[in-house]
Amino acid sequence: MEEISKVINNILKDVEMDDNAKTLLVRNLESTLKEKVDLSSLKTKLEILYNYEKNYLELVKEFKEEIKFASSIQEDLRKERAKFFAETLKEVQSTLKDSQVDSAVASNWVKELVSSYTKSLDLSGGLIEEHTLDMIGKIRQEAKQEVKKSKID
Repeated sequence: MEEISKVINNILKDVEMDDNAKTLLVRNLESTLKEKVDLSSLKTKLEILYNYEKNYLELVKEFKEEIKFASSIQEDLRKERAKFFAETLKEVQSTLKDSQVDSAVASNWVKELVSSYTKSLDLSGGLIEEHTLDMIGKIRQEAKQEVKKSKID
């Protein structure tokens, strides 16, 4: 802002007028120019922000089906895990008991079943998470490219 004051004072140096009037004129011009510059800068930044958000929403829209798919797979996996421990495991134990399998053998078999099933679900969950993170990374990368195009100083 000091540069603007210097430029204005330089322009007005040869103008004959009262020092108080000159000071008031300089202040008035400074504030008017500052307001214009601030509004222009704000408008530019808001436009860039708007375009960024618009682009981000377009990316989300573009990947909407993938997002829904990842979400539904995660939900299905949670349901499968809950069903296994709430229903299937009880059925297996009941079947083993009805088949008169020795309790020690049945217990070991159930432990192995739970262990292998849990590992399988964890592996599936890891793959789902990896796919989801890859998709989020792709969305972020495209958003970053758009930010680079319209960099805010």
